[in-house]
Amino acid sequence: MFGWEFPPYFAGGVGMVCYELTKQLSSLGVEIKYVMPYAPETLQSDFLQLVDVSRNVDTTQNLETYQHLSVTKVQGLLTAYQTQDEYFLQKSLLEQRSSTLSRPALRDNTRKLYGDNLLEEMDLFSQRVAYLYDQGHFRDFQVIHAHDWTTVPAATVVKRKSGKPLLIHVHITEFDKNGGAGANPQIYEIERQGFFAADEILTVSQKIKDTLVSHYGIDPQKIEVVHNGNVKMNPVVHAGEEFKQGHKVVSYLGRVTTQKGPEHFVEMAALVLQHYPKTKFVMGGTGDKLQSCIDRAKQLGIYDNFYFHGFYTREDADFFYDVSDVFVLPSLSEPFGVTPLEAMCKDTPTIVTKQSGVSEVLKHVFKVDWWDVQKMASQVLHLLVNPTLHGLLKKKGKQEAESLDWQKPAKKCMALYQEVSS
Repeated sequence: MFGWEFPPYFAGGVGMVCYELTKQLSSLGVEIKYVMPYAPETLQSDFLQLVDVSRNVDTTQNLETYQHLSVTKVQGLLTAYQTQDEYFLQKSLLEQRSSTLSRPALRDNTRKLYGDNLLEEMDLFSQRVAYLYDQGHFRDFQVIHAHDWTTVPAATVVKRKSGKPLLIHVHITEFDKNGGAGANPQIYEIERQGFFAADEILTVSQKIKDTLVSHYGIDPQKIEVVHNGNVKMNPVVHAGEEFKQGHKVVSYLGRVTTQKGPEHFVEMAALVLQHYPKTKFVMGGTGDKLQSCIDRAKQLGIYDNFYFHGFYTREDADFFYDVSDVFVLPSLSEPFGVTPLEAMCKDTPTIVTKQSGVSEVLKHVFKVDWWDVQKMASQVLHLLVNPTLHGLLKKKGKQEAESLDWQKPAKKCMALYQEVSS
């Protein structure tokens, strides 16, 4: 299995999915060798074998002698979910944080992860993987399972060398990252070549399957929808009275970028405050739209009702879910979206857009079109002023989210492994 991240190290949405899925697959008896480009030496796992290619290959070697790959040098993305602007912002934040660390090795490791050009890093990852395959590191396996576009070049190299079947797990496409506003042609071509090379494609929602058919020309018979399960949350509950100060709290957690609809969250907040002034709005996360959201809140005269937290940890997320009366995912285009499941597992009634993949599997939430800010505000108000409705979505939502475990997606993967390798 090829992935770009793995918890707790640099764990974004894809990393959390990889962790939960591999843990469940392991419990079903699947032996997994998880290959990633870089990780600290302290990162270990008791249910799979982690392979950090940078530890196994002398990085001073000229690896082009082992595998020639053509590279188009563009400023790229750090992960499948980030835009170019977010990449540079995240890089800057991590470099600032690493400069305060007391251990030189940690500072060096943080800088080593973040290059100036992700496509160059992907190329180097592919070369190192090819070298390790030639040295006999990746021979005892039946199936290749690659997560997202960042691992496609490495995975296709191993498929070509080994002749083993390749499954590509699509968590997002280039068409989803900017709310359908356009696609980077270099990244699109990497995705498209990978999709055609794959023996089977897994998508996290029907929405993504439809995108692969309409925008990439992929045969729908080649695509299997495998919805995500939930992510385990800390059972400890934070009271949060000091934070709330008698206010109701409505939260947004995620990347603050066009795809996620943060600006609609601000517009919705202004409407809610007209009817329920004792409401506090939390926006957790960083991104290229954060400053514009702050500026808009000031223009609307609601800045004092906002708490812009910025970068947040898993511990911060636990706290914000606990103190929130309503959680809103206002995404314009959301391949799946695990934050609503996290919120529901923490007893928080939730609103999602109909344009999110998670809406395909949820019943006990409010659903709204991303552009309908008026209805979004109305739904928030209903939950704030109606304790019976609030209590119903709180109870039923938690039951529903907790029922969406990882057994079903893991068993679907198992069936696909057996199908392609038979």
